[in-house]
Amino acid sequence: MTRVFNRGELKLALLSVIASLGEGHGYAIMQELQRRVGSQWRPSPGAIYPALVTLEESGLITSDEREGLRVYRLTAAGTAELDGRDLGSDWRDISRRAHARRPRVTLGRLLDRFQLGLPRRIDLSPEQAESIDAALTRTRSDIAAILEEGAEHG
Repeated sequence: MTRVFNRGELKLALLSVIASLGEGHGYAIMQELQRRVGSQWRPSPGAIYPALVTLEESGLITSDEREGLRVYRLTAAGTAELDGRDLGSDWRDISRRAHARRPRVTLGRLLDRFQLGLPRRIDLSPEQAESIDAALTRTRSDIAAILEEGAEHG
């Protein structure tokens, strides 16, 4: 699978996002990062928050607690790190890699997507319940067979 960020790019991307926001909490930073990268890519809190900690430890950003949220902003050193850099081509490269990346597909994600298309709270007649239960049982058997076939060839 193609990586979206090459070595050092996430640091610069986060600095760039924080600079454009002026200041922001982690969720706002991740939303803006996702918007800039585009595609179906989603930032992982497990990667973003440690990177923010590293940037803070490096003196490139600072943070404080406000209304239960940690708010980040650039320091003078962070601003200097971005000075003179044209990040436009970097963002284009990152976005291109994100679009070329094959998203990870799991059975759980497919089932979640399936469920999202169905009404959650609807009263069923006994006939509807029986028909749906039978259809789901057939579908479960079909999925199990597909997974078994994949395991034999994998």
